Amino acid sequence: MEKSQPFVIPAGVTFQVGDAGLIIENAGDVVLHTTFGRPLARVVSLEGDVVLHGAVTAGALSAGGSVRVNGALTADSVQAVGAIAVSGDATVGTARSGGDMVVGGALAAESLDLGGGLTAGGDVKAADFKAGNDVSVRGSLSARRGTFTGSASVTGGLSSDMLSVVGLVSVGGAVTVGTVRAGDIAFTGETITARGLQARNSIHIGPGRVQIDAMIASEVRVDARTSGRSTIIESQNDLGTNAVKGGFRLADYAEMFGDPAPYLADRGLTAPGDAWPVQAAASAPPAAPQPSAAPQPAAAPQPSLPPVPQFSPVVAAAVVRVEAAAAAPATPVPIDEPVTVEAVAAESDEDEPAELEGEPELIEVEPTPVPTVHPLHDELVESVEKIVERYADAELPPAVEHLRALIARQGYDEVRSEITTIWSDLVKFHQKRGLRIQHQVTTTFNAINALVKKM
Repeated sequence: MEKSQPFVIPAGVTFQVGDAGLIIENAGDVVLHTTFGRPLARVVSLEGDVVLHGAVTAGALSAGGSVRVNGALTADSVQAVGAIAVSGDATVGTARSGGDMVVGGALAAESLDLGGGLTAGGDVKAADFKAGNDVSVRGSLSARRGTFTGSASVTGGLSSDMLSVVGLVSVGGAVTVGTVRAGDIAFTGETITARGLQARNSIHIGPGRVQIDAMIASEVRVDARTSGRSTIIESQNDLGTNAVKGGFRLADYAEMFGDPAPYLADRGLTAPGDAWPVQAAASAPPAAPQPSAAPQPAAAPQPSLPPVPQFSPVVAAAVVRVEAAAAAPATPVPIDEPVTVEAVAAESDEDEPAELEGEPELIEVEPTPVPTVHPLHDELVESVEKIVERYADAELPPAVEHLRALIARQGYDEVRSEITTIWSDLVKFHQKRGLRIQHQVTTTFNAINALVKKM
């Protein structure tokens, strides 16, 4: 008959069992194959590893070496001078390591501060996330703020307010972000919503539908099947054919709307060649745990993590600020006063009126409405005709023809809502033909934009 293994507690080990859970502290390794049916309030290895087997609920895990959990983990905090490894799902308040963190399943945390990288087999959700090496997520990544010294690969979707990656960030699913800055960016999901994307080298987008305020990189590649809108696309290469509306170069934006610097700064971006905002790097590796002078039992409740916020899609419509036109509004068109018509008594024949008894009855007739024209209409017509004249010896762009038709039928609301799209279409018309837009066209377009905003 095989003898049972002895239960031995070496000298120097602090071991307490109470209603609040277990407190175990040792200079060397701590290896547990059981939790005695109680939560682990605190498990510490001052110089070695902490190795736990089975599903673990803990208050604090701390190791001078590594922390390894062969099962699922729920903990308030996990700290290791070396690596952290969890074979199942992990839900932690904070995790800090000097090395890599590997999670076999999903990971949820308030704060991740890793000296190495992260490999996760499921979704990752974190409010603050710093990594000193590559991040690989086989699922979706949701991080309110993320700073990665290496690269990031996400097979699912990405949600973030601010993400800074030194290398390549590639995402295969839907993207909903505020600002992403990286060495290279490759987003291939069905939908991409962002306030700003900036890469030191290249940005590759699509196929899919995009709503992006600005993209800035040495090279920007947009899949021909990509549709949607991007107000600014600044690169050194030709974008080729795509269905993305907008796409102003910074020079075009400046000519049309003024200095783009405030627009970029509001989105955490900079013009090419300018220094990028400094981002905090991963913190220094955690120090080895110190022995407790007098261990005190502490309750180890299930950590209550706030839900990772669902970041609202970034509204990417361009904010257009245009200076008012210098010209004074046109003189209002005079409108005649309506006239009341009086009916006369019926005549007995063409020559002599018949005698009527009593006073004639007066019948009030509703006046025929006199069509009104907005006081600024004539000025708008004159302005659009100035643009048309600039194309007298060339093909009239469809965008100008459309604008002319809207003004002719007094579609002021349509002009106001479509003015940015019309300008974008005009810019693309010139780009395809290798022609520069005349300065007078741009100036007059600005004047029209200012006028319709007054109406």
